[in-house]
Amino acid sequence: MKGIVIEISFSDALFKTHYTKGFRQTYPIPLPTSVAGIFGAILGIRREEVIEKFKDHLFGAKLLSYKGIYQENTSYIQYKGRPIRGVATTIIINNPSYLIALIAKDNEVEKIYKKIKEDGITYFPYGGQNDFFVEEIKLREIMDINEKNTLIENYAPQDFVEKIELEKNTELQILPVRHKLSPNQNFYFIFKGKLKLKEAIPSIENIGVYPLEKFYYLPIK
Repeated sequence: MKGIVIEISFSDALFKTHYTKGFRQTYPIPLPTSVAGIFGAILGIRREEVIEKFKDHLFGAKLLSYKGIYQENTSYIQYKGRPIRGVATTIIINNPSYLIALIAKDNEVEKIYKKIKEDGITYFPYGGQNDFFVEEIKLREIMDINEKNTLIENYAPQDFVEKIELEKNTELQILPVRHKLSPNQNFYFIFKGKLKLKEAIPSIENIGVYPLEKFYYLPIK
């Protein structure tokens, strides 16, 4: 197997968590399902076809940089017999840059790479919602993968992690993720640090990657 890595940056990003009700929180790094959606847009794959097209692929992402977090407050009126006024808060990542990774069989990776290289981008992806525009996309060369890596720089289920290796300015978040990789729904998300895993997983550029079947993906119909 080989992999494709793309460096991508957005004006802003919101990769919405599933568990917040009264406000909209974001994951700091797009989950494999969001990464698959970004690759799907670039390749012109319809959202409802992503799971089938990428069923044998692995996906992951890593945060390279960002310019802070900010919040937007939106006033609303909800009618439940009578008008109820409220304010909804949205947490947004400002100007993030990521590495997103796709791993697949050699011939499939070569086909995807050729299509992007020769045909260009079919649809410009967005940072979680359609008013957060992509600013730059850089396609790297096809790369070999590390099939047995225990040291990654993005995210993993809490149950997978043996040790957290801190560096200067390391940021760590523990957030619930709807997944089937382990019974514990919490994920570690790390920036400027490393997660030492109990068991090795495939990776590329120290980006741990995972199959889509282990996550919940809700296509828009």
